[in-house]
Amino acid sequence: MKKFIGIEENEPLLDGSQYQKTKIRPSKRIEKRTSSSSSINNNNNYEEFCFKEFSNNTSIPLEESQIEIRRQVYFLKELKNSDHIIRFFGVAQQDCKFYLITEWMENGNLYEYYTKFSYNINWETKINFALDICRGIAYLHRCKILHHNVQSANVLVNGNNKIRIANFGLSRKFSEITRNISHNLENVRYMAPEKLLTEDNGIRKKKVPYDTKCEIYSVGALLWEIAELKKPHSDLNKSEILLSIRTRVRERYRLPFSDDVPYEWIFIVSKAMEYEPEYRISISDICRDFYKLSKKFSYAKSISLSYIDPNSGILQYNNTKISTLNDYYRYNKILSVDDAIREHKSKHGNKQLAWQSFKYHSINDNLAKYMVGYYYYHDDEILELQQINKDERIRIAVKIFEETADKGNPSAQLRFGICLWKGEGVKANSIEALRYLKMAANSGNSAAMYIIGKAYWNGGNGIEQDKIQGAEYLKNAALNNHPTAKVMCNSHNII
Repeated sequence: MKKFIGIEENEPLLDGSQYQKTKIRPSKRIEKRTSSSSSINNNNNYEEFCFKEFSNNTSIPLEESQIEIRRQVYFLKELKNSDHIIRFFGVAQQDCKFYLITEWMENGNLYEYYTKFSYNINWETKINFALDICRGIAYLHRCKILHHNVQSANVLVNGNNKIRIANFGLSRKFSEITRNISHNLENVRYMAPEKLLTEDNGIRKKKVPYDTKCEIYSVGALLWEIAELKKPHSDLNKSEILLSIRTRVRERYRLPFSDDVPYEWIFIVSKAMEYEPEYRISISDICRDFYKLSKKFSYAKSISLSYIDPNSGILQYNNTKISTLNDYYRYNKILSVDDAIREHKSKHGNKQLAWQSFKYHSINDNLAKYMVGYYYYHDDEILELQQINKDERIRIAVKIFEETADKGNPSAQLRFGICLWKGEGVKANSIEALRYLKMAANSGNSAAMYIIGKAYWNGGNGIEQDKIQGAEYLKNAALNNHPTAKVMCNSHNII
């Protein structure tokens, strides 16, 4: 009884009849209402409101529900320090129905907006949308609130094309009562692997709690959607979407990007949607990187040597027509993989430029991905990598070596084999090390031939001594001009 009295004092039930109904009803449970009275709920700056009827699809009685929602709205109304979060005004009753009152968002949800107005959405708009969303999520995280259902249906757009995060609460009960149930199946498009893949070889896995890493994955999927203006996995048959997405995620499938997407955007999404949660980028880093991208875009628009047609998006630069933003950066800052390799190998080459280029191409190119791992492992010249603990860098590098080795890169097979042999960044396993080294040797890698030959010649470390096999590998390494193999063959009279 005391709790109820506290709610009545702190968050009184509003009278829905004081708000005038309109003919605008985006869905069965959502309607627009207006108020000309500034005294109602002290909403001096708001005259248009969204009324969302409480759902009956729960086992909770409506009387009990409205008390719980009012209790939460009391706290959610305090989230007024962010322009990227929907405004909460209270709970109203009219007749036998209860409504959650929030600000009215003229353009509906993000999916509805870009479906209607895709012709009017350029990269400047997309970047602003991305920044608004990420800042909103960052604000929620600072307030110790997880959204639990980040997707375009839960991002709203107002009449000024500003974004607000919506459909979140402090508890699952709030979500069940106030969210649109019909959207629930859609969240598999944005769901993190650790939540989506509930079985491993037919064995049910231990349930993983939802955390910030899960949410970052969903943010990454939403950012992909903004770039492409279509829902993730929209090419799949809706009737089999859950099974099909699970298959894709299990196979480490990456959502493909169009050619005009800025490489920075691709990199952010790839880091947010990493399969392993520990490798995912933080929301603060996403905000920072999109802020940098927005500054680059502003610069590209304002450079005095060029002109960007806002309709065609064509930039004239040094008598060369290039597509706004992405091609501008490629033209100035991104090398092909082959040129980046040459830059990397050059004695006075620009390592930073090579690194940026490898990062850009690593989404779709296995050699570039391997080189990203190489830089994580070796290079202390890159400022971005200097900020990462060396042990962490090696761990990331080894993970990349394994991935690219499994996709057939001989250099990666050599590197991962050596790491397995030494137990560097991964648990030591000489048998598995030998398997990867043999893959590299079979592709003609003389260093791998030498290591295998020496391992068999000397034996030990779990490898049974076999001088015949050892001699064969050492000879092949020497024939492929491996200097140390030549020395060893001469000293042991291996011919």
